[in-house]
Amino acid sequence: MKKISMLFLGVAIAILVTGCGNKENELICTNIQTEDGMKIEQTISMIFKNDKINHVKMDVNSKITDDKVKENWTAFTQAMDSQNEETEKDGVSLKVSKDDKKYEYKVTLDVDLEKADKDILKTYGLTDLSDDDSTLKDNKKTAESEGFTCKVQ
Repeated sequence: MKKISMLFLGVAIAILVTGCGNKENELICTNIQTEDGMKIEQTISMIFKNDKINHVKMDVNSKITDDKVKENWTAFTQAMDSQNEETEKDGVSLKVSKDDKKYEYKVTLDVDLEKADKDILKTYGLTDLSDDDSTLKDNKKTAESEGFTCKVQ
C-alpha cells in the first residue's frame, strides 16, 4: 500500500511541476550582423504554451559604428521613425528608443497572440503567426538556419 501511495504522490508532484500539461517554454534567438558601418543586434523571444507559439518579442538594436555614417544620424533616425510608428493596442506594442550620443536606434515589437487582432498583425507582416502551428523545435531549427543562435529556457 505504501508503494501505491508513493507512486500516487510522485505522479501528483509531476503534474504540479508541469502545470497540469499547460507547459510553457521560451525560445530565445540572437543574431549580430555588422555591415555598412552598422552593427545590428537582434533578439527574438518566443513563448510556447503546449508547444504552440503564443507570444513573440523582437528587439532590433542598430548601432552606427562608422564616423561617416554617424554624420547622417538625423536622416537615419527620421527614416527609421517613418517606418516604426509606436503603438500599444490589440495585443501589439511597438516601442522605439534612440540614443543620440551612442548612435543607437532600438525597436521593440511585443506581440501577444492570444490578444492580437489579425489586422494589426498584417500591419507588421506577422499574419502567419496567428495560425502558426509550428513547434518550438521547428522554430529553433528555422532560426538557426538563418544564422541565429538559440537557447530554450
